[in-house]
Amino acid sequence: MDHANPRRWWFLPTAALAAAALVTSPVPAYADTDGRPGREATTTTVAAAPVTDDLTGLAPTPGSRGPGTAEDDVETVTEYWTPERMERAIPADEPEGGGTGQESGARASAAAADESPSSPADESDPPTIIAEPAPPADDPAGAPAPTSAESSPVAAGDSPTNGKVFFRNQQDGRDYVCSGSAVNSASKRLVITAGHCVHGGPGETWHANWVFAPGYDHGPGTEGTFAAASFRAFDEWITHGASGRGFSSDVALVTTQDNENGETVADAVGGHGLATGGSREFDASVFGYPVNLDAGERMWTCTGTTVTQQVETFLFPSISGCDFGPGSSGGPWLAEYDDSTGRGYVRSVTSFGPSNSTAYISGPYFDERVEELYAAAEDDGSGETP
Repeated sequence: MDHANPRRWWFLPTAALAAAALVTSPVPAYADTDGRPGREATTTTVAAAPVTDDLTGLAPTPGSRGPGTAEDDVETVTEYWTPERMERAIPADEPEGGGTGQESGARASAAAADESPSSPADESDPPTIIAEPAPPADDPAGAPAPTSAESSPVAAGDSPTNGKVFFRNQQDGRDYVCSGSAVNSASKRLVITAGHCVHGGPGETWHANWVFAPGYDHGPGTEGTFAAASFRAFDEWITHGASGRGFSSDVALVTTQDNENGETVADAVGGHGLATGGSREFDASVFGYPVNLDAGERMWTCTGTTVTQQVETFLFPSISGCDFGPGSSGGPWLAEYDDSTGRGYVRSVTSFGPSNSTAYISGPYFDERVEELYAAAEDDGSGETP
């Protein structure tokens, strides 16, 4: 599978809302003797920051935990995202920079990537199930969510558990978009997306005015939007950014506030399950809002079998033929997707692809650190101190 000698990498972006941030400590990577990436044994540590309203000019303060977004702050953020702002929001990074001011932080050297994916990884154990999919609170049986994904490799999708992310970048004051999805948990408040959809990476800071709009289709769905209360992301992304090490940790969990109807996100739209480990090669249904398809105003899905790609010493699940460009960052890669319910198990999220091409997309491999990230985010949602 020839990737046509990609010259640069670009992030597939997602959007914003006022939020706070929680961080896990970096886990150093090293190359095993057989050339595969491994991880040193380490304990994940957590830092927290209060949710802030970017409109006040206040910035999150890492290491301090706030009480969460006050109701008036949620209202302010919700009002910030007018239909016009949502329509004008741009992908977090575009090929050739696109005037986003993100170019240096959103690309890695072409020499860092193989020209084509390597053979499938040899993880023989089945994935570990961290969370099971769950239907909305008012539909225990699970309402059908019809999708044409089975009829075409790339098709318009219809899964209200997935949605669009909007945020404001505090560095340049511009509005951006990504993709994301609700994940089942005891708190019913978690959304999973890419790390670069909550933090700008080296030298930058946490995004503000962050909201999740499930089922977005030329506008928010019937369940409205869910503002962020806190973020959880890996220090490896924040510190290393667009590199093999940074990409390997380009995933985040967001604890959200109730929507305008007083519902949690998973109670409103259901939640995907979460799985870690297993082979990097699996049958996947990938969802997102790429701006090259219907201007990013409609959810799209792609089905196929992933392969393994190497960037530096790090291995990533990768899929070709989706034609997903900027805007699809953070969208879920679902195993065992059930198109009758619109839910499956998240095993990766869209992270990066080749510049000036939609030939393939890649995402981080979910190892045991993602389980730790999930547990920490669950504590955030339950109000426990990390």
